[in-house]
Amino acid sequence: MATEKQSEIFVFDDLAPEDAGMIQALYSRSPASVVTHLDKVRDVGSGKFMASYYVGYGHQSIGDCGVTIVFMENYSMLAAKAIQDNPLYSGQEASTRYLDFAEQPLHDPYNHPASRAILDGWMTLYNTTMPKMIAALMADHPHDEAAHGSEKKWENALKARAFDVMRGFLPLGTTTLFSWTTNLRQARAKILQLKPHPLPENRALGAELFAALKEKYPNSFTGDELEEGGRFAERDAYWAADSERDNFVSVADLVAEEWLSAADLERVKAGEVLVDKNLMDAARLNKHEHASLAQRPKGAEVNRRLAAYGTYLVHCLIDFGSFRDLQRHRNGVCQVPLVEDVCGIHPWYLGQVETLLGAETYARFKAEADRLMEAIADLANHGVETTPLMSQYLYPMGTAIVAQMAYGFPQMVYVAELRSQATVHATLRPVALAMGYSVKEDVPSMALYLDESPDGWVAKRGEQTIEAKVA
Repeated sequence: MATEKQSEIFVFDDLAPEDAGMIQALYSRSPASVVTHLDKVRDVGSGKFMASYYVGYGHQSIGDCGVTIVFMENYSMLAAKAIQDNPLYSGQEASTRYLDFAEQPLHDPYNHPASRAILDGWMTLYNTTMPKMIAALMADHPHDEAAHGSEKKWENALKARAFDVMRGFLPLGTTTLFSWTTNLRQARAKILQLKPHPLPENRALGAELFAALKEKYPNSFTGDELEEGGRFAERDAYWAADSERDNFVSVADLVAEEWLSAADLERVKAGEVLVDKNLMDAARLNKHEHASLAQRPKGAEVNRRLAAYGTYLVHCLIDFGSFRDLQRHRNGVCQVPLVEDVCGIHPWYLGQVETLLGAETYARFKAEADRLMEAIADLANHGVETTPLMSQYLYPMGTAIVAQMAYGFPQMVYVAELRSQATVHATLRPVALAMGYSVKEDVPSMALYLDESPDGWVAKRGEQTIEAKVA
């Protein structure tokens, strides 16, 4: 005879990750209340359980239930991308659009005076031009309390705009700070993927991450994950075989793999956003979802079931800085591009310098930027054994790259609407709008909420900050 049990909800936010994993795992073997399980954890401890079941018997779902937060500081932009190149990534990164990176350490891939001189050259350009950029913006947009609010918000918004421009000249070797909220299973999987990574910095990051997590959660890691030739040898060899291509996609890859024809590539280089709809069944989508999409209110995300109607394949020219924003939308495929001097520095950045600082200052600035780009190509003449992968650290974030995204219908709508907003970086907004126009072409009756206002200085940026409240 069944006992009378009441529906109840319990919320715990003070459990250690391994304890949380154990308690949830006990549900699969016992119908007892979590309160009972919690007492068992306190009596027995999670160590033996995790060692016996999660690690010992491969019950990886237990690791899914143990969540931790990792904070990584002073690793390069490329290291941050390696961690974030994960559809399950959750976390935050220091924003080059809101913070001054003048004092951040630099990662020199070659540890050579010639490569260090290039990194220092970009930072000198950044540091000497930033005050001029802020002063020019203040002169163009004098404070108006009625229009801008407080003087502090006005100043914050102007600095944000200056950072928008000058972040394009920070080298990828500039270090950043980022966090990662992850379960123990995904952390372990990422460590194994970093083990054969083609960049030494990222292999070292994987080893350092493993050491920190193994020390903190000794029952969730066997300790032999990074050993060579052990039980992970076959998987290591599999990942290593395609490590370069799995972690970076070059323009040559896109052409060789027939994602882009030579003619398509020229269109992308000219600034056109190409949207391939061959894998998208728009006719069926219109037939069965017309009413729902037409009545969709602003802010209502498209249900993920509509991804079954197919995939959009998007190619666009964008700078690496704005690519970082695109990559944060992980409900699709958005592989990290190889940063190389195929398309030069994105013209928006150079155009802003010229517009705001005038022809004479711009001429000197452009000459120095050109010199630094040429110095990267000339490194081999200084006795440096260069590779395209390692030289990425020396290019500025404003370097134009060809990005490829594969998005289902819901993600296409989400990115188009969110990234077309006026506060979004000016090099990303046109891409988002083109994506939105493509969706509108397929589903004309759909309620789509794009921000088509012209790009420019937005006072609202001064409110997008985090600061202590004044009591």
